[in-house]
Amino acid sequence: MITPSASSALTGAFELFLGRREGLTRFDFSVDGFWRSFGAVLYMLPFFAISVAVEHRLRPEDVTIAGPTDAIFLVSRGLDLVLDWIAMPILLAIFARRLGIARSYASYIVVRNWASVIMAAPQAAIALLAGLGVVPIEFAAVVSLAIVGVMLRYHYQIVGATLGKSVGFRVGLVAADLALSLILSGIFSRLFGA
Repeated sequence: MITPSASSALTGAFELFLGRREGLTRFDFSVDGFWRSFGAVLYMLPFFAISVAVEHRLRPEDVTIAGPTDAIFLVSRGLDLVLDWIAMPILLAIFARRLGIARSYASYIVVRNWASVIMAAPQAAIALLAGLGVVPIEFAAVVSLAIVGVMLRYHYQIVGATLGKSVGFRVGLVAADLALSLILSGIFSRLFGA
């Protein structure tokens, strides 16, 4: 069940996606709101589950036979999600003062956390269509890549709306966040053979 505060935050995140800065008024930027925003991962879980299930189902036969068991595959993806969810907020907290974002750090994390739900939905939708055989995997891969581009732009908008800063800073933070996610995913894939 979606709580009123979560509903407000998700609406605000969607408004920001549409380019409406007034969406920022829908977020709770209090200390409690900051910590509650990490609970947005619960709203992401259905989308995450769809993506992981489709990824597991579409693994090549040689990987399915020689690769990790189903349980290990799921554990590796789950750990990847958890670490990815907290890694960038922790790193930014450590360097916030040096980066000159100490005052706006919490606002950025609140919006980023709730916006992650919006970012996960289209990827899960195209994965589901591919997994059900409604669209060819090749087409889904191209659409998925386009979605990544749109979501990177969305993340750029979030950085601008919450942290301000220069274009270079915004691009750098978005790129760093993406790179960290890819690195963590690669580490877990190697560790678990997934």
